[in-house]
Amino acid sequence: MKLTTRDIQARCAALGFHPGPIDGRRGPRTSAAIRAALEAHNGSTVADLFHKSGLHRVHMHWTAGAEGVIEMERRAYNSLVTHDGQRVQGVFPPEAQANYAVGRAASHTRMFNTGAIGHGMDAMAGANERPFDRGSAPITPRQLNTFCWWAAEYSVKYWIPVNVYGMPTHAEIQPIFGVRQRWKWDITWLPGMSAPGDPLVVGERLRDMIRECLPDVRAAA
Repeated sequence: MKLTTRDIQARCAALGFHPGPIDGRRGPRTSAAIRAALEAHNGSTVADLFHKSGLHRVHMHWTAGAEGVIEMERRAYNSLVTHDGQRVQGVFPPEAQANYAVGRAASHTRMFNTGAIGHGMDAMAGANERPFDRGSAPITPRQLNTFCWWAAEYSVKYWIPVNVYGMPTHAEIQPIFGVRQRWKWDITWLPGMSAPGDPLVVGERLRDMIRECLPDVRAAA
């Protein structure tokens, strides 16, 4: 498991122990957050704060693709949901992300793939943010429901909290983690919206949907 200071800061924040800005710099606030998290979880080393798989985030995307999953999308994401709500596994399993390397794991997020599952909806081909155009393949309600259920399964299986530090959308990566993503706006629009919204607001709406799935997912586990 490869862990950077940014990963450790994000994990502490996801567990409710805030290290200050998630900036990759280990200062006194980060050290204090680590100590508090370890005490709360009866851990002795930083590795004790993470799932044994090495996975600690789910990054939520749309592919900007048309209907029909293609090989390029399967290589870029660990999991995909089609327009009619079918699940498609990526070329690389989620566990491949624990020790990310180009060509050996999914490259779904610029410079921020290690430990992060790439979870996508195959949708939004031809979409435009401003002026807004949903494109030829907007997200469908059925697709969204399956996407949220699968994300809830990831949360339960890999001990990933459903909050902005554990399950960010691609559009939240830059403002929350400080890793530049070159104007990514997924996921800032959901079915029923007339236009894209603030990334953090829409991201939280999406996470609320995932949280609603958790009790049933846990019961089925």
